[in-house]
Amino acid sequence: MEFFGTYGGHLAGLGGFLCGLAAVLYAHVRVTTFAASVADIDWQVVSEISMDVAKLKKSAQKWQNNENSQVKSSTREMMERAYLERLLQQNGNVQQIRKVDM
Repeated sequence: MEFFGTYGGHLAGLGGFLCGLAAVLYAHVRVTTFAASVADIDWQVVSEISMDVAKLKKSAQKWQNNENSQVKSSTREMMERAYLERLLQQNGNVQQIRKVDM
């Protein structure tokens, strides 16, 4: 037990160093494989990819705007229906307002 008290910090430090070294080596391997995979990409391909991303972003924004407008209109209809039902419950006899010419 005295061994761990004396050298426990050194063992923990060595373990942490080895874990850190393994993480650095793993990151190095990933970066080198990524660099090798994109080494032959030219600027034309990059511009085409960026245009594709812009088109996807635009279509996603249109879809989101359509979704928001549908939710907004359905919420408005639900509020109007709830308000009308509340009026019917309170008064029992609610009629539509008619425009009268004078």
